[in-house]
Amino acid sequence: MIQKEENSNNSKPKVVLVRSCSLDFDVRSIKIINALRDGGYSCLLISWERECKKAANANTKNKDYEQNSLRLKAPYGFLGVPFLFFWWFFVFIQLIRIKWDVAHAINFDCVIPVLIAAKLKKKSVVYEILDVFEDQADFPKWLRKFILSIDKAFMRCASAVIIVDEEEIKEIEGIPNDNIVIIYDSPYQTFTRDDFDISNKNYRTFTLFYAGMLNSKRRLNIENVVDAIKDVDDVKLIIAGYGDLVPWIKEMTRFLPNKIQFIGKLPYEEVIKKGREVDAFFVLRDSAIMLHKYICGSNLFNAMACGKPIIVNKGTSTAKKVLKNKCGLIVDAKHIEEIKNAIITLKKDKKLCKELGLNGRKAYENKYGWQIMKNKLLNLYYKLLNGK
Repeated sequence: MIQKEENSNNSKPKVVLVRSCSLDFDVRSIKIINALRDGGYSCLLISWERECKKAANANTKNKDYEQNSLRLKAPYGFLGVPFLFFWWFFVFIQLIRIKWDVAHAINFDCVIPVLIAAKLKKKSVVYEILDVFEDQADFPKWLRKFILSIDKAFMRCASAVIIVDEEEIKEIEGIPNDNIVIIYDSPYQTFTRDDFDISNKNYRTFTLFYAGMLNSKRRLNIENVVDAIKDVDDVKLIIAGYGDLVPWIKEMTRFLPNKIQFIGKLPYEEVIKKGREVDAFFVLRDSAIMLHKYICGSNLFNAMACGKPIIVNKGTSTAKKVLKNKCGLIVDAKHIEEIKNAIITLKKDKKLCKELGLNGRKAYENKYGWQIMKNKLLNLYYKLLNGK
């Protein structure tokens, strides 16, 4: 049931990162761990291997941190709620039996045992909110308000709160904590503008790229993009990811082999590599879903890092950032003709593509880059451990 992996360094301040999934599904936690390690901290990851794919004696790929994992098969989402008590007990026992300086709880399903253990040990807690729990389902208003009040109590008890988008403050209707840090989910800066040509390729086919979760409940509007390009010559969609939409996407590749290419789930580094090869990104998540309206995902920052324009849906936090930084085109994803016109505009106007891509790259370098996020994270930890 328990997977334990250790490589400790007792001379460094110790941070415990608590995440209720495997790192196979969580690139951001790897970036957080690496940032803390580079800042001189030792890290312990407490994770939940819900898929039970790793053997009990498996080794982590990264030997610079410890890992204690609960190996208990359980579904994600609300079907996994009955298993939470086993998870909370496991986390609490781990935190009580070991020495640590700061606990970093990611999301609502991790923060309860962390706060209790920290109270007993008189230690600091960082509460990181990736997805607002109250908006992951269509709760009745009274129930959402009730759960939100509980979540706000947790935020109030934490030493600091990390959010992934400033718009989350509006979604939560105010965060009752004076120590709020925004850490965008941007990629590593593995190259500079001098390493590649941001201008469009010389060959004719215009390529659009999406990489991420392919879940029908997220209302990604990919079917509208497919409809938009059917009659447009020399345009191709490249799609990467995993989820319940994959069978449909594979079926579309058989019907439109010259229009759609599915390349499966890509490692993080390969997403950026592929992003440098395409002409533009797209992410058209439905703004009616609260998580899309208030939280900008990694697709925008990937496009910025790659110096490519992006097509986004109106009414989202992503669209606000695109408008502010002039790095893409905004459409109403419900209207196929708008999507089609945006694609044609980028395809025909190489100068515009280059200008939007450069704007995005500058925004990445000056505001959103991971090195900037890393410095903000390390500054937060410095203040927590030095009582500032």
